[in-house]
Amino acid sequence: MKVAHLETFAKVASTGSFTRAAHELFSTQPTVTTHIQMLEQELGCQLFRRSKKQVCLTENGKNIYQKVEEIFQLIDTIKSINVNNELTGVLNIAASSVMGSNFLPHVLQKIFSEHPKVNIQLRFGNSHSIASWVDEGFVDIGFAPVSSGFPRLVFTPLLVEPCILLAGCKKYEYYKELFESGRCASTDFIIREKGTKLYEVSMHWLKKQPFYTETKPPHILWNIESIKNLVIEGSGIAILPKCSVERCLQHNLVQEITSDIKLGDITYCMIERKNEHYNKIGSMFRELLLNK
Repeated sequence: MKVAHLETFAKVASTGSFTRAAHELFSTQPTVTTHIQMLEQELGCQLFRRSKKQVCLTENGKNIYQKVEEIFQLIDTIKSINVNNELTGVLNIAASSVMGSNFLPHVLQKIFSEHPKVNIQLRFGNSHSIASWVDEGFVDIGFAPVSSGFPRLVFTPLLVEPCILLAGCKKYEYYKELFESGRCASTDFIIREKGTKLYEVSMHWLKKQPFYTETKPPHILWNIESIKNLVIEGSGIAILPKCSVERCLQHNLVQEITSDIKLGDITYCMIERKNEHYNKIGSMFRELLLNK
């Protein structure tokens, strides 16, 4: 029995699709089909029920899938052990820019100093893309606000951060006067892209403003650092999580504009697959986060 065939079986079972399994394994659909057929022939039973709409595990398939997961967990454990009993291996995580820049660095620094042979691979994305990566198995753990439409995921709150309306100190008085006089229709608003919680918060606030119907469309940027830089230079105003601009506030680069309409908070979560079984690295990383 080949490990590659078991890997293919596990990927089809977790994704529910031969096509998606082939994509995630960097293989082809005919190869995936061949692996499953050879495994079914070797085991003497059917592993999947196939239809045009979906691929489901048979009862035998469910029992075998459970054992295959145990095998790969054991393999991960073996990989994380060496002769000096040092923790080694790779953990793939994904985070929003706020979590990656303001919440995770302390934990990552602790891991790097105490476990130098552990390799953490971090990618950035918005709320929806991060949830998708966790759901599809591209990453082990994600860190972002809650994203709907992922019943196989668990969202554990880690951080609740208030949002504030900001202007650069260079043009703060100008924007403040516009708000106080109600002449905000021509103001340049800068917001994040759709799929982010910050987009929802910003648009919710904008739509409640009496000047909203006359407001020109906001500028959309896919990066918080770019938004901050434009605000600092006086190119517009933006709503951002307070933790992402703490240093800018301390150094008088930006200033908060008070609003009668509450901006709201954003809850940032740890995103995991339900009933996920982690290796030693994943368990250690998760424990550090929850005890932070």
